[in-house]
Amino acid sequence: MQIHAPIVSMIARGTWCINEYGMDAMFLLEGAHKALLIDTGTGTFDVKALCEKLTSKPLMVACTHGHVDHVGGIGYFDKVYMHEDDFEDARTLDPEMRKFYVRMMNSMSQGLFTVTEDDVKVFDKMPELLPLHDGDVIDLGGRKIVVYETPGHTPGGISFLDVRERIIYTGDACNQNTLLSSADRKKPKSGVDTLLATAKKLKALEPYYDRDYNGHIGYAADVTCVPMKPTINQDAIDVCTGILDGSIEGEPQDAAFGGNSNYAGKGAFGVRFDPNQIYESEEAYV
Repeated sequence: MQIHAPIVSMIARGTWCINEYGMDAMFLLEGAHKALLIDTGTGTFDVKALCEKLTSKPLMVACTHGHVDHVGGIGYFDKVYMHEDDFEDARTLDPEMRKFYVRMMNSMSQGLFTVTEDDVKVFDKMPELLPLHDGDVIDLGGRKIVVYETPGHTPGGISFLDVRERIIYTGDACNQNTLLSSADRKKPKSGVDTLLATAKKLKALEPYYDRDYNGHIGYAADVTCVPMKPTINQDAIDVCTGILDGSIEGEPQDAAFGGNSNYAGKGAFGVRFDPNQIYESEEAYV
């Protein structure tokens, strides 16, 4: 039996996870005065219309980073917030890349979903992009969301801490297959030092959250909706530290994800990185 619609799960008070056919996860948070949509998916269905069925509150939209599976649906909205370091990726959305992503994920999902590349919406306009920075607070009314810059996967990666519900939404900042290399060799890649700083930052925030949801909850044919393991940040710190001190080299991988790269992992965490770009700059992101 195939699944014909996005999977919507309530994960907390006024909080929904929207699984876009195993390709990515979006999150809708409702406060007393307005609602916040975190990420917009690949754009294979009208995410705005779905949100309007779940909440009647005015909707604000923000993205964790600028990759096609997180900003692919921004054309449904007039304004979208994100870090300006990822503005270019969002502004130069390529429908063919979005379609390629759908084909790739369909093959990984083993025919579980009916979505196809023909469902990718091609927009004739893009929204106004507005910046978010470290320490910004989004007040939904009785519910504050704090923004933290968490680069590495992309230069403009950000995470959102829901203070009331003690949940953090980290996009692709730190997960089981964190990509630091890119198939597009024209674009700079982040160094492992940057990812280490982000992992340490997320680790330091742990007293303020109980659950960490990334942007791929319910991945491929796995339709469960559970947060990441609580060891994720420490595992990331251990792996990145090992890469930086030379005790971990990683195993060469093919170009299926993130271009030719090395993979290293421990426990809940994995990273694909360019072995020729361990350090992004002379000073790691702090």
